[in-house]
Amino acid sequence: MSDAPRYPCRTDKEVTLRPLVTRPRLRRSISVTLATAIGMLFVFAGVAFAEPPKALDWNAPWPDRTYEPAFDYDGDGCYPTPAIGSDGTIATGLNPSGAVNGQCHDQSDLDNTNTYSRVKCNNGWCAYLYALYFEKDQAVAGSGLGGHRHDWEHVVVWVPDGGWPQYVSASAHGKYNTKSRNDIPWDESGTHPKIIYHKDGIGTHCFRFAGFGEQPENHEKAWQYPPLIGWNNYPAGFRDKLTSANFGSAQLGIREGSFNYELSKAKPAGIPFDPNA
Repeated sequence: MSDAPRYPCRTDKEVTLRPLVTRPRLRRSISVTLATAIGMLFVFAGVAFAEPPKALDWNAPWPDRTYEPAFDYDGDGCYPTPAIGSDGTIATGLNPSGAVNGQCHDQSDLDNTNTYSRVKCNNGWCAYLYALYFEKDQAVAGSGLGGHRHDWEHVVVWVPDGGWPQYVSASAHGKYNTKSRNDIPWDESGTHPKIIYHKDGIGTHCFRFAGFGEQPENHEKAWQYPPLIGWNNYPAGFRDKLTSANFGSAQLGIREGSFNYELSKAKPAGIPFDPNA
C-alpha cells in the first residue's frame, strides 16, 4: 500500500547475521494465520447463509385450505421459507446484503415453504388470516439501508356465512390494502385470491393484488399454494415456539397480542365483524 511505513533496507552484513532461523517460524505463523482466517470464513459464511428449516407437512382444516391465496413472487425479492422447521428449528433469516434477492430466490426455496393460518368468526363473518415468512426484506442492492432481517406478510380473506369470499386485505408496510371481490382476480375455483409479493418501488417488499390476466413469474410459472399449517394443527409445542420467537422488526400477525390488531387494521368498512370478540 502506498501509505505503508517504510523500513531501512538491510545491509549484506545484516542479512548474514540473520540466517534462516526465523523463516520456519514465519512460515508457521503464516500457516496458522491462514488456517484461522479460512476457518473463521467458513464459520461466518455458515451463519450468514444458513439453509432455511425444512417445511412442515400440510396440516390445516379444509375451510383454511379453501381460501388460501394463490401466491406468486416477483423476481426482485425472496421466496417464502418456513419460519419453523419440521425439527422445531426457528429460521435465522438473512442479513440484508448482496443482491436484493440474494440467497433466497432459488428453486429449492420455492419447493420448501409453509403458509400459516388463523381464523376468527362472529356476527355472520369469518376472517381467515394467512401469514408468509421471508428471510430478509432488502430495499437496496449491496446494502441493508432501509431493510431488515426477517419479513412477515399477511393476507386476510373475508367470508360471510354460507357465501363466497367478498373482500381480501393484503399487507403493505404495516397497513392493509382491502378490495372487494369483483376488483381482484381469483383462481379457477373462485375461492383463492391471487396475491403477489413484490418490491414496492425503491422501498422494501409487500403484498399486492395480481393484475387481471397477470401470469406468475416464479420458477414453476404457476400459482403457488404453500403447504398450510392451521392454528390448532402444529406438532406439540411448535406453535408456542413459533409465536414466542423474536423476528426483530417483523411481526407475526397470528400470535396472541397481534391477531386482533391485524384484523382490526384489515377489516373492511361496513361489515359487522368484531376483531376483538
